Amino acid sequence: MHNLIKIEEGLKLDNKIFIDVRSPAEYEEATIPGAINVPLLEDQERTAVGTVYRNESIEKAKQLGISFASHKLPEIFKLINQFHTENRIVIIFCWRGGMRSKSVCSFLNSLNLSRVYQLVGGYKAYRKFVVEYLENKPKSFRFLMLHGLTGVGKTHILEELKRMGESILNLENLANNSGSVFGNILFCEKSPSQKQFESYIFNELYHAKRKTIFVESESKRIGNVQIPEPLFEKMMNGYHILIKTDIENRIRIIKKDYVNSNQDEKIIAAIGHLRKKVGHQLVEELILKIKNKVYDPVIRTLIDIYYDPLYKYSINKYEKYDLTVDYDIIAEVFPLLIEFSKSVEEESKGVLE
Repeated sequence: MHNLIKIEEGLKLDNKIFIDVRSPAEYEEATIPGAINVPLLEDQERTAVGTVYRNESIEKAKQLGISFASHKLPEIFKLINQFHTENRIVIIFCWRGGMRSKSVCSFLNSLNLSRVYQLVGGYKAYRKFVVEYLENKPKSFRFLMLHGLTGVGKTHILEELKRMGESILNLENLANNSGSVFGNILFCEKSPSQKQFESYIFNELYHAKRKTIFVESESKRIGNVQIPEPLFEKMMNGYHILIKTDIENRIRIIKKDYVNSNQDEKIIAAIGHLRKKVGHQLVEELILKIKNKVYDPVIRTLIDIYYDPLYKYSINKYEKYDLTVDYDIIAEVFPLLIEFSKSVEEESKGVLE
């Protein structure tokens, strides 16, 4: 009998590694964050087995699956044995803890790899755990939401707070999209599926060191994915911090983020989407400036005609912010935010007592 482990137990282990033995297409759609794909069946092989299962018999489907999988076992053993010798706990899963993960675990345990476990219920059990967590657990966190016009450096502030030991939730990074018409320029990888996005959020919250979380102000939809409703509601009902700085700082930050030798074509394509909003002539003028490497006037124009009108409405929704930080040098922001975070934690302790 091989070793079994439940998802709650597995997630708490420090030296674990998840191995997803599902097909590449299943893995691509959604998996446990950090899991390595070691497919027992390739996509076309899985399809073939499924066809035999439906049209002929279970036994024939099993035989075909074994014939596909058998030649992969030496490589699977070599990889898992490497993790085993590093004293890692290997947790293997398939869709719902069925034949694929069971057969791999039995094979490896028979070769005396004792720290190999099968995930009870497979990815399906993990997904259920994530959904229930995101429905019930956000209420236990305190969210400090950073607001501000484009270019004030909200994302940079979040990442620096993370380096300083604060807990953050960088939703744009998890979604691989910054949410505007220029949203995909900063990200090379494609956006995750909704399931995978939720897994990334879960992973950040589940392993957060603190219950006070800094997060950037977002609409519910970021690119092709949406923030789960219970989390979005808790964020909106949290603490709201307004970040401000002058226009020169904003232009400098936007230029640093968006402008490099590989991005001009993407910027031009994004500006092209604004023709109906700002007019064909202005768009052509901006594109010509980009082609001539004249960026500052383009950024200032886009701030004036696109970004600020777009975001001022959401900023003005809050008549009074819990904290406003107007900085000249971005380093001035961090002590104020950390001090505010500590005051929120102290206030929460008082309420609990």
